[in-house]
Amino acid sequence: MAMVSAHRGGAGDDHSLENTLAAYEAAIEMGCDFVEFDVRLTADGRPVLFHDDRLEREGRHRSIAHQRFDDIAGDLVELDAVLELIAGRVGAHVDLKVRGSETDIVASVIGALGVGNVIITTAEDSSVRTIQRWARQHAPGLLVGLSSAARSHGSGLVPRWKAQIASCFPRLRIWLSGANLVVSHKLVARLSLKAYARRRGLQLVVWTVDGEDELLRWMNDPDVWMVTTNYPQRAIAARR
Repeated sequence: MAMVSAHRGGAGDDHSLENTLAAYEAAIEMGCDFVEFDVRLTADGRPVLFHDDRLEREGRHRSIAHQRFDDIAGDLVELDAVLELIAGRVGAHVDLKVRGSETDIVASVIGALGVGNVIITTAEDSSVRTIQRWARQHAPGLLVGLSSAARSHGSGLVPRWKAQIASCFPRLRIWLSGANLVVSHKLVARLSLKAYARRRGLQLVVWTVDGEDELLRWMNDPDVWMVTTNYPQRAIAARR
């Protein structure tokens, strides 16, 4: 029986609630095992919860990385705020959307919650290597996973092409990065990574599973450690 990670708080159809304190409070109250949130850095180095690279304000889309926190504070939740809310109540599934400063963010999360209550995921191969080197000395046992979907750096054809090629070799990427947690899209898990995780003795996180039939399957698969979903109530109900 798999654990449940509430994707962006498990806001379901209400996208305005994604990565908000209200969503995380609701996920805790319904009995989720972990809550998932995306972390980015503002221009002045403040970690905030936001999935996309760009935030729409006043009809314009601007990168989070190019805006100071004080200018967008009304739109986004700071990492410290969600850590304070969930400490001692639920595990943290932290999906890093940054390159650089990874270990500073991870150290803050672990300092607030403890190693055993945290998993770190990212689509950045180099970030996994950086965090794992740090964790060997500062946070032994930390679970760090590499997403099966490689991230494209840039909007041009070549960066997208490179990301697509990299995504075709998830097992090689996991091995080279040193990840000790397998984080897989449900289709890739079905095709190869579920068997890979079982052979390697690694925990498997499957994302993002929302349909009732799919949840019934994945939540009760003995090879699955955790399921990430936008509908955690459905996932909990699917447990057998």
